[in-house]
Amino acid sequence: MNVNMSAMRTVIIIFLLACMAVPVTASVYYTSSTHQIITKGDTFTVSSTGAKNGPVAIWIMGRDYFDTLSVTPDRNGNFSVALKPTTTEKFSSGQYAIVIQDPGPNGRMEIEPGTDGSGNLTIMNRGKIIEKIGARKDLKGNVQPLVAVLLDAANLQGVDDSFLPEYFFVEEPSLQFDQMNSISKSQLPNQITGEPLIISGTTNMGPENSLRTHIYNRDTNGLVISNTIPITRCFQINRWSYQIEAPGLPQGNYYLTVGWAKSNTTSRGMANFDVVKPVIPIPPPPESRGIEKVVPHEDFPTFLFLTISGVLIIILIIFAVGKK
Repeated sequence: MNVNMSAMRTVIIIFLLACMAVPVTASVYYTSSTHQIITKGDTFTVSSTGAKNGPVAIWIMGRDYFDTLSVTPDRNGNFSVALKPTTTEKFSSGQYAIVIQDPGPNGRMEIEPGTDGSGNLTIMNRGKIIEKIGARKDLKGNVQPLVAVLLDAANLQGVDDSFLPEYFFVEEPSLQFDQMNSISKSQLPNQITGEPLIISGTTNMGPENSLRTHIYNRDTNGLVISNTIPITRCFQINRWSYQIEAPGLPQGNYYLTVGWAKSNTTSRGMANFDVVKPVIPIPPPPESRGIEKVVPHEDFPTFLFLTISGVLIIILIIFAVGKK
């Protein structure tokens, strides 16, 4: 009985040690300007759950960019950190990665960023260089090989850190117009005076932003009207819409600018359009019909009577002539 109890205690201890060695399952997510895209100059928020081993590290890597942040989760293992527009405007276009590093059960980070004697970036295991990254300005748009180095480092002897990566793309802010003329790239379809004016398009900017619109007379370059319009979040690409209620604008030639200015990053689109009078349809001429000649229908007995009467008259005339 004592042997069985000792064996059971041993099994329980081994099981508990194994559980301690298993990293806590966590998840990472981020707010994007549009689907998997961060627009330069937009606020970028990184969040995670299930990180209960103490402070975690956030690695952010991309073209010409490399940085790490340290953040302490709450008692439930959740945290959220926001990168300001002044940070994201430094991102270059291309693929980026966020990697959440959990210190593991011992609460210490074995894998850390560092620099060598020349000031180049490195990845270190307890102070020893295991990967030379190079100069920040030489980092490429494909960050997956660099992320693979971190994931492999988690398997090194004596390392209980775990890494959870997510990928996204960085783009310059841009906006497009719907229904742009395929021949003249800056011309929109005509608008009708007296009717509502509606011009719409798409953008990669986030819905927390707003766009500033201006309509100018194309002949005088005078400002006609200006407004601020929202951006609507959609799954693949965000949308915007500019509207003026009826009667819209008077007949004339115009151009519309739609712009976004935030921090030191700007973007603006411009398109021409004409407002014309409504086309009044001309009614078709009345259908002309030929005059139908009405031929009276003759009754057959009457026709027969007249024919016989005529024949009899001719016979009588011939008889009278012959008698003379």
